[in-house]
Amino acid sequence: MDTKKTRILVVDDDELLRSLSFDILSEEYEVMEAFDGQDAWEKAQSWKPALVVTDLMMPRMHGLELCSLLKGPKGIPGIKIIVTSSKSYDADMEQAKKAGADCYIVKSSDTGKLLSGVRKLLSERDVSIAPQDIFSSKKADLFKPVFQFSNTRQPEAEGLKVRFWGTRGSCPCPGANTVRYGGNTACIEVRAGKLLIILECGTGIRELGARLMKEFDGNPIEGHIFVGHTHWDHIQGFPFFVPLYSSKNSFNIYSVRGAHGSFQSIFSGSMASDYFPIPLGGMNGKINFVEMSGPMDIGGARVSYRHLNHPGLCIGFRIETRGKVITYIGDHEVFSRLSGDNEISRHQDAEILDFARGSDILIREAQYTEEEYAKKKGMGAQHF
Repeated sequence: MDTKKTRILVVDDDELLRSLSFDILSEEYEVMEAFDGQDAWEKAQSWKPALVVTDLMMPRMHGLELCSLLKGPKGIPGIKIIVTSSKSYDADMEQAKKAGADCYIVKSSDTGKLLSGVRKLLSERDVSIAPQDIFSSKKADLFKPVFQFSNTRQPEAEGLKVRFWGTRGSCPCPGANTVRYGGNTACIEVRAGKLLIILECGTGIRELGARLMKEFDGNPIEGHIFVGHTHWDHIQGFPFFVPLYSSKNSFNIYSVRGAHGSFQSIFSGSMASDYFPIPLGGMNGKINFVEMSGPMDIGGARVSYRHLNHPGLCIGFRIETRGKVITYIGDHEVFSRLSGDNEISRHQDAEILDFARGSDILIREAQYTEEEYAKKKGMGAQHF
Protein backbone atom coordinates (compact mmCIF):
# COMPACT_ATOMS: atom_id res chain seq x y z
CA MET A 1 0.00 0.00 0.00
CA ASP A 2 1.26 3.46 -0.89
CA THR A 3 1.43 5.20 2.50
CA LYS A 4 1.83 8.58 0.77
CA LYS A 5 -1.72 8.49 -0.47
CA THR A 6 -4.20 10.78 1.26
CA ARG A 7 -6.25 8.92 3.84
CA ILE A 8 -10.05 8.84 3.53
CA LEU A 9 -12.43 7.18 5.98
CA VAL A 10 -15.73 6.01 4.42
CA VAL A 11 -18.63 5.59 6.85
CA ASP A 12 -21.97 3.95 6.02
CA ASP A 13 -24.05 1.32 7.79
CA ASP A 14 -25.18 0.00 4.40
CA GLU A 15 -22.46 -2.43 3.32
CA LEU A 16 -23.29 -2.17 -0.38
CA LEU A 17 -23.22 1.64 -0.50
CA ARG A 18 -20.07 1.69 1.62
CA SER A 19 -18.33 -0.70 -0.77
CA LEU A 20 -19.35 1.45 -3.75
CA SER A 21 -17.72 4.49 -2.15
CA PHE A 22 -14.64 2.39 -1.38
CA ASP A 23 -14.40 1.23 -5.00
CA ILE A 24 -14.78 4.78 -6.32
CA LEU A 25 -12.08 6.28 -4.09
CA SER A 26 -9.53 3.51 -3.49
CA GLU A 27 -7.71 3.86 -6.81
CA GLU A 28 -6.53 7.37 -5.89
CA TYR A 29 -6.64 7.37 -2.10
CA GLU A 30 -5.91 5.16 0.88
CA VAL A 31 -9.38 4.23 2.11
CA MET A 32 -10.58 2.69 5.35
CA GLU A 33 -14.19 1.66 6.02
CA ALA A 34 -16.35 2.12 9.13
CA PHE A 35 -19.78 0.59 9.58
CA ASP A 36 -21.37 3.37 11.65
CA GLY A 37 -20.59 6.66 13.40
CA GLN A 38 -19.23 5.10 16.59
CA ASP A 39 -16.91 2.82 14.64
CA ALA A 40 -15.79 5.82 12.56
CA TRP A 41 -15.07 7.97 15.61
CA GLU A 42 -12.89 5.28 17.15
CA LYS A 43 -10.99 4.62 13.91
CA ALA A 44 -10.56 8.31 13.08
CA GLN A 45 -8.83 9.03 16.39
CA SER A 46 -6.12 6.46 15.74
CA TRP A 47 -5.89 6.48 11.94
CA LYS A 48 -6.09 10.30 11.47
CA PRO A 49 -7.71 10.56 8.02
CA ALA A 50 -7.59 13.80 6.06
CA LEU A 51 -11.19 13.37 4.91
CA VAL A 52 -14.26 11.53 6.19
CA VAL A 53 -17.12 10.61 3.85
CA THR A 54 -20.07 9.78 6.08
CA ASP A 55 -23.68 8.77 5.77
CA LEU A 56 -26.25 10.75 7.75
CA MET A 57 -28.67 8.10 9.04
CA MET A 58 -26.81 5.44 11.03
CA PRO A 59 -27.32 3.45 14.25
CA ARG A 60 -25.28 3.98 17.44
CA MET A 61 -24.05 7.42 16.25
CA HIS A 62 -25.59 9.40 13.40
CA GLY A 63 -23.59 11.49 10.95
CA LEU A 64 -24.35 14.86 12.55
CA GLU A 65 -22.92 13.80 15.90
CA LEU A 66 -19.86 12.35 14.14
CA CYS A 67 -19.31 15.67 12.32
CA SER A 68 -19.53 17.60 15.59
CA LEU A 69 -17.02 15.30 17.29
CA LEU A 70 -14.55 15.34 14.39
CA LYS A 71 -14.62 19.15 14.20
CA GLY A 72 -14.76 19.60 17.99
CA PRO A 73 -11.98 20.13 20.54
CA LYS A 74 -11.24 16.39 20.73
CA GLY A 75 -11.42 15.96 16.97
CA ILE A 76 -8.78 16.09 14.22
CA PRO A 77 -7.40 19.53 13.29
CA GLY A 78 -7.92 20.39 9.63
CA ILE A 79 -10.08 17.36 8.85
CA LYS A 80 -12.56 17.68 5.99
CA ILE A 81 -16.00 16.05 5.99
CA ILE A 82 -18.39 15.12 3.20
CA VAL A 83 -21.89 14.06 4.23
CA THR A 84 -23.61 11.71 1.77
CA SER A 85 -27.30 11.00 2.19
CA SER A 86 -30.44 10.03 0.32
CA LYS A 87 -32.16 12.89 2.16
CA SER A 88 -32.29 15.97 -0.03
CA TYR A 89 -34.06 18.35 2.35
CA ASP A 90 -32.64 21.85 2.87
CA ALA A 91 -33.04 21.37 6.63
CA ASP A 92 -30.66 18.41 6.62
CA MET A 93 -28.09 20.26 4.53
CA GLU A 94 -28.23 23.21 6.91
CA GLN A 95 -27.90 20.94 9.96
CA ALA A 96 -24.92 19.19 8.39
CA LYS A 97 -23.28 22.54 7.75
CA LYS A 98 -23.82 23.62 11.37
CA ALA A 99 -22.39 20.31 12.58
CA GLY A 100 -19.17 20.94 10.64
CA ALA A 101 -19.64 19.26 7.24
CA ASP A 102 -17.74 20.87 4.38
CA CYS A 103 -19.91 19.40 1.63
CA TYR A 104 -23.26 17.62 1.30
CA ILE A 105 -23.83 15.11 -1.49
CA VAL A 106 -27.18 13.54 -2.32
CA LYS A 107 -26.83 9.87 -3.22
CA SER A 108 -28.08 9.03 -6.68
CA SER A 109 -26.61 7.62 -9.88
CA ASP A 110 -23.50 9.52 -11.00
CA THR A 111 -20.20 7.92 -9.91
CA GLY A 112 -18.10 10.92 -10.86
CA LYS A 113 -19.72 13.37 -8.45
CA LEU A 114 -18.28 11.78 -5.33
CA LEU A 115 -14.79 11.54 -6.78
CA SER A 116 -14.84 15.09 -8.10
CA GLY A 117 -16.22 16.35 -4.79
CA VAL A 118 -13.40 14.65 -2.91
CA ARG A 119 -10.77 16.00 -5.29
CA LYS A 120 -12.12 19.52 -4.97
CA LEU A 121 -12.43 19.43 -1.22
CA LEU A 122 -8.89 18.14 -0.73
CA SER A 123 -7.43 20.74 -3.07
CA GLU A 124 -9.33 23.81 -1.86
CA ARG A 125 -9.59 25.47 1.53
CA ASP A 126 -13.34 26.10 1.36
CA VAL A 127 -16.16 24.31 -0.41
CA SER A 128 -19.72 25.51 0.02
CA ILE A 129 -22.53 23.12 0.93
CA ALA A 130 -24.21 22.00 -2.27
CA PRO A 131 -26.36 18.98 -3.14
CA GLN A 132 -24.78 16.63 -5.66
CA ASP A 133 -25.38 13.08 -6.86
CA ILE A 134 -23.20 9.99 -6.44
CA PHE A 135 -23.04 6.26 -7.07
CA SER A 136 -23.35 4.23 -10.23
CA SER A 137 -25.73 1.47 -11.21
CA LYS A 138 -22.98 -1.12 -11.70
CA LYS A 139 -24.50 -3.22 -8.89
CA ALA A 140 -28.09 -2.54 -9.87
CA ASP A 141 -28.95 -6.22 -9.81
CA LEU A 142 -28.65 -6.10 -6.01
CA PHE A 143 -31.36 -3.44 -5.73
CA LYS A 144 -34.98 -4.56 -5.75
CA PRO A 145 -37.63 -2.02 -6.83
CA VAL A 146 -40.20 -2.83 -4.17
CA PHE A 147 -41.99 -0.74 -1.59
CA GLN A 148 -45.30 -2.14 -0.52
CA PHE A 149 -46.89 -3.58 2.57
CA SER A 150 -49.48 -6.31 2.34
CA ASN A 151 -51.40 -8.88 4.36
CA THR A 152 -51.04 -7.10 7.70
CA ARG A 153 -53.20 -8.62 10.41
CA GLN A 154 -54.34 -7.66 13.89
CA PRO A 155 -52.45 -9.22 16.82
CA GLU A 156 -54.40 -11.85 18.69
CA ALA A 157 -52.11 -12.39 21.68
CA GLU A 158 -54.02 -11.92 24.91
CA GLY A 159 -53.02 -8.75 26.72
CA LEU A 160 -51.52 -7.04 23.66
CA LYS A 161 -53.46 -3.89 22.83
CA VAL A 162 -52.89 -0.80 20.70
CA ARG A 163 -54.84 2.42 21.17
CA PHE A 164 -54.55 5.69 19.26
CA TRP A 165 -54.78 8.87 21.33
CA GLY A 166 -53.64 11.24 18.58
CA THR A 167 -53.43 10.79 14.82
CA ARG A 168 -52.96 14.29 13.41
CA GLY A 169 -49.86 15.93 12.02
CA SER A 170 -48.45 19.46 12.21
CA CYS A 171 -50.90 20.88 14.77
CA PRO A 172 -54.00 19.87 16.75
CA CYS A 173 -57.19 20.28 14.74
CA PRO A 174 -60.31 19.78 16.88
CA GLY A 175 -63.66 20.33 15.25
CA ALA A 176 -66.59 18.75 13.48
CA ASN A 177 -64.41 17.42 10.66
CA THR A 178 -62.12 15.44 12.99
CA VAL A 179 -64.63 13.87 15.36
CA ARG A 180 -64.14 10.30 14.15
CA TYR A 181 -60.40 10.05 14.82
CA GLY A 182 -60.01 13.05 17.08
CA GLY A 183 -57.98 16.20 16.57
CA ASN A 184 -54.90 15.51 18.71
CA THR A 185 -51.37 15.10 17.37
CA ALA A 186 -49.47 11.82 17.45
CA CYS A 187 -49.66 9.51 20.45
CA ILE A 188 -50.10 5.72 20.48
CA GLU A 189 -50.43 3.47 23.52
CA VAL A 190 -49.17 -0.12 23.38
CA ARG A 191 -49.95 -2.51 26.25
CA ALA A 192 -48.29 -5.91 26.47
CA GLY A 193 -49.63 -7.28 29.73
CA LYS A 194 -48.35 -4.88 32.41
CA LEU A 195 -45.80 -3.28 30.06
CA LEU A 196 -46.74 0.26 28.99
CA ILE A 197 -45.16 1.64 25.81
CA ILE A 198 -46.08 5.05 24.40
CA LEU A 199 -45.15 6.10 20.88
CA GLU A 200 -44.80 9.89 20.55
CA CYS A 201 -45.96 12.58 22.95
CA GLY A 202 -48.09 14.86 20.82
CA THR A 203 -51.19 16.44 22.36
CA GLY A 204 -52.89 13.04 22.53
CA ILE A 205 -50.66 12.13 25.47
CA ARG A 206 -52.57 14.59 27.69
CA GLU A 207 -55.74 12.50 27.53
CA LEU A 208 -53.73 9.30 27.91
CA GLY A 209 -52.17 10.72 31.06
CA ALA A 210 -55.55 11.52 32.56
CA ARG A 211 -56.74 8.00 31.77
CA LEU A 212 -53.64 6.43 33.38
CA MET A 213 -54.05 8.48 36.56
CA LYS A 214 -57.63 7.27 36.88
CA GLU A 215 -56.70 3.65 36.09
CA PHE A 216 -53.80 3.41 38.55
CA ASP A 217 -55.66 5.41 41.21
CA GLY A 218 -52.60 6.55 43.16
CA ASN A 219 -50.47 3.47 42.56
CA PRO A 220 -47.07 3.89 40.84
CA ILE A 221 -47.03 4.07 37.06
CA GLU A 222 -44.03 2.84 35.08
CA GLY A 223 -43.79 3.40 31.34
CA HIS A 224 -41.57 3.79 28.29
CA ILE A 225 -42.02 6.66 25.82
CA PHE A 226 -40.44 6.41 22.34
CA VAL A 227 -40.11 9.64 20.34
CA GLY A 228 -39.66 9.40 16.56
CA HIS A 229 -38.45 12.98 16.27
CA THR A 230 -38.76 16.24 18.14
CA HIS A 231 -40.80 18.44 15.80
CA TRP A 232 -43.53 20.24 17.73
CA ASP A 233 -46.38 17.93 16.84
CA HIS A 234 -44.49 14.98 18.36
CA ILE A 235 -43.53 16.58 21.69
CA GLN A 236 -46.04 19.38 22.35
CA GLY A 237 -48.13 17.24 24.71
CA PHE A 238 -45.16 16.32 26.93
CA PRO A 239 -45.55 19.17 29.49
CA PHE A 240 -49.23 18.25 29.93
CA PHE A 241 -48.65 14.54 30.68
CA VAL A 242 -49.82 14.58 34.30
CA PRO A 243 -48.14 11.29 35.44
CA LEU A 244 -44.74 12.98 35.05
CA TYR A 245 -45.53 15.32 37.95
CA SER A 246 -45.94 12.57 40.57
CA SER A 247 -42.88 11.30 42.44
CA LYS A 248 -44.46 7.83 42.50
CA ASN A 249 -44.15 7.43 38.74
CA SER A 250 -41.18 6.45 36.57
CA PHE A 251 -40.75 6.90 32.81
CA ASN A 252 -37.90 6.17 30.41
CA ILE A 253 -37.95 8.37 27.30
CA TYR A 254 -36.13 7.09 24.22
CA SER A 255 -34.86 8.48 20.92
CA VAL A 256 -31.54 9.11 19.18
CA ARG A 257 -29.17 11.91 20.12
CA GLY A 258 -30.19 15.36 18.87
CA ALA A 259 -28.55 17.01 15.89
CA HIS A 260 -26.68 19.54 18.02
CA GLY A 261 -26.84 18.24 21.56
CA SER A 262 -28.37 15.71 23.87
CA PHE A 263 -31.88 14.36 23.42
CA GLN A 264 -32.76 15.58 26.91
CA SER A 265 -31.65 19.14 26.14
CA ILE A 266 -34.34 19.44 23.46
CA PHE A 267 -37.08 18.74 25.99
CA SER A 268 -35.42 21.00 28.53
CA GLY A 269 -35.27 23.80 25.97
CA SER A 270 -38.91 23.36 24.96
CA MET A 271 -39.90 23.91 28.62
CA ALA A 272 -37.69 26.96 29.17
CA SER A 273 -39.38 29.86 30.97
CA ASP A 274 -40.06 31.70 27.72
CA TYR A 275 -42.32 28.86 26.60
CA PHE A 276 -43.70 27.13 29.71
CA PRO A 277 -44.09 28.08 33.40
CA ILE A 278 -42.69 24.80 34.77
CA PRO A 279 -39.14 23.71 33.80
CA LEU A 280 -38.26 20.10 33.06
CA GLY A 281 -36.62 19.86 36.47
CA GLY A 282 -39.90 20.88 38.06
CA MET A 283 -41.49 17.56 37.14
CA ASN A 284 -41.39 15.37 40.25
CA GLY A 285 -41.58 12.02 38.45
CA LYS A 286 -38.52 9.87 37.87
CA ILE A 287 -37.62 10.70 34.26
CA ASN A 288 -34.72 9.03 32.48
CA PHE A 289 -33.75 10.07 28.95
CA VAL A 290 -32.16 7.28 26.90
CA GLU A 291 -30.27 7.91 23.65
CA MET A 292 -30.69 4.76 21.59
CA SER A 293 -27.71 3.25 19.81
CA GLY A 294 -29.35 -0.08 18.97
CA PRO A 295 -32.28 -2.31 19.93
CA MET A 296 -33.65 -2.01 23.48
CA ASP A 297 -35.01 -4.91 25.54
CA ILE A 298 -37.67 -3.72 27.99
CA GLY A 299 -40.04 -5.85 30.03
CA GLY A 300 -40.39 -8.71 27.54
CA ALA A 301 -40.42 -6.47 24.45
CA ARG A 302 -37.62 -5.72 22.00
CA VAL A 303 -37.74 -2.27 20.39
CA SER A 304 -35.51 -1.46 17.43
CA TYR A 305 -35.39 1.64 15.26
CA ARG A 306 -34.75 2.74 11.69
CA HIS A 307 -33.96 6.18 10.29
CA LEU A 308 -36.69 7.62 8.06
CA ASN A 309 -36.77 10.16 5.23
CA HIS A 310 -37.95 13.40 6.87
CA PRO A 311 -36.27 16.78 7.45
CA GLY A 312 -34.01 16.48 10.49
CA LEU A 313 -33.40 13.35 12.53
CA CYS A 314 -36.41 11.04 12.40
CA ILE A 315 -36.77 7.36 13.27
CA GLY A 316 -39.43 4.67 13.19
CA PHE A 317 -39.85 1.83 15.68
CA ARG A 318 -40.40 -1.92 15.53
CA ILE A 319 -41.83 -3.55 18.67
CA GLU A 320 -41.54 -7.33 19.02
CA THR A 321 -43.39 -8.86 21.96
CA ARG A 322 -45.49 -11.92 22.77
CA GLY A 323 -44.83 -13.40 19.34
CA LYS A 324 -46.22 -10.34 17.55
CA VAL A 325 -44.71 -7.37 15.73
CA ILE A 326 -45.93 -3.76 15.71
CA THR A 327 -44.08 -1.40 13.38
CA TYR A 328 -44.47 2.37 13.54
CA ILE A 329 -43.29 4.40 10.55
CA GLY A 330 -44.29 7.98 11.26
CA ASP A 331 -43.19 10.98 9.23
CA HIS A 332 -41.58 9.52 6.13
CA GLU A 333 -41.42 10.39 2.42
CA VAL A 334 -40.85 7.46 0.08
CA PHE A 335 -37.33 7.84 -1.31
CA SER A 336 -38.28 7.00 -4.90
CA ARG A 337 -41.13 9.53 -4.87
CA LEU A 338 -38.85 12.29 -3.62
CA SER A 339 -35.59 11.54 -5.45
CA GLY A 340 -36.86 9.70 -8.51
CA ASP A 341 -36.96 6.06 -9.51
CA ASN A 342 -33.30 5.01 -9.41
CA GLU A 343 -31.25 2.19 -7.91
CA ILE A 344 -30.32 4.04 -4.73
CA SER A 345 -33.89 5.18 -4.00
CA ARG A 346 -35.30 1.72 -4.60
CA HIS A 347 -32.62 0.25 -2.34
CA GLN A 348 -33.50 2.66 0.46
CA ASP A 349 -37.22 1.94 0.03
CA ALA A 350 -36.53 -1.78 0.18
CA GLU A 351 -34.71 -1.33 3.49
CA ILE A 352 -37.80 0.33 4.98
CA LEU A 353 -39.85 -2.58 3.67
CA ASP A 354 -37.46 -5.05 5.31
CA PHE A 355 -37.75 -3.16 8.60
CA ALA A 356 -41.54 -3.58 8.56
CA ARG A 357 -41.60 -7.08 7.09
CA GLY A 358 -43.63 -9.59 9.09
CA SER A 359 -45.55 -6.93 11.02
CA ASP A 360 -48.88 -7.88 12.55
CA ILE A 361 -49.74 -4.19 12.76
CA LEU A 362 -48.12 -1.54 10.56
CA ILE A 363 -48.74 2.06 11.60
CA ARG A 364 -47.75 4.49 8.87
CA GLU A 365 -48.41 8.06 7.92
CA ALA A 366 -50.84 8.96 5.14
CA GLN A 367 -50.72 12.74 5.11
CA TYR A 368 -51.64 13.55 1.52
CA THR A 369 -53.81 12.39 -1.34
CA GLU A 370 -52.04 11.97 -4.70
CA GLU A 371 -53.36 15.38 -5.78
CA GLU A 372 -52.11 17.04 -2.59
CA TYR A 373 -48.73 15.32 -2.76
CA ALA A 374 -48.04 16.88 -6.16
CA LYS A 375 -47.95 20.25 -4.37
CA LYS A 376 -46.36 19.04 -1.12
CA LYS A 377 -43.47 16.99 -2.50
CA GLY A 378 -40.31 17.51 -0.48
CA MET A 379 -42.08 18.22 2.81
CA GLY A 380 -41.21 14.81 4.27
CA ALA A 381 -44.65 13.20 4.37
CA GLN A 382 -46.31 10.26 2.63
CA HIS A 383 -49.30 10.08 0.35
CA PHE A 384 -52.13 7.59 0.67
